Amino acid sequence: MEQSTDSNNNFSRKVDLAAGTVHKSIDQAANAASPAIKHMTDSAHSTVDRMANGANHAAEAMSIKGAQLHHLQQQLADNTRSQIRNHPLMSIGIAVAGGVLFSWWLSRRSAGHEGN
Repeated sequence: MEQSTDSNNNFSRKVDLAAGTVHKSIDQAANAASPAIKHMTDSAHSTVDRMANGANHAAEAMSIKGAQLHHLQQQLADNTRSQIRNHPLMSIGIAVAGGVLFSWWLSRRSAGHEGN
């Protein structure tokens, strides 16, 4: 029995020694690779930061342009309402003329497709 215990202890020491050697090799490999990995992660973080800054800048510019467009849309709607109120007959005439031209264009277009 003692011999079995001694051989188990001996085996256990050899396993511990081998594990220690492997751990030491892993640590050495990690330390050797560490600068390269750190450089790669720093580059990746820098790239992500630049992309995020670009996206934020683009979103801010789009927001500003959207607000400007909304303001111009409001001005156009207000000016159109004002023109229609000030010149109702001319507005009706323009609408009728536009409808006639649009109808004429659609009928010519339909006739062109039927002839093919």
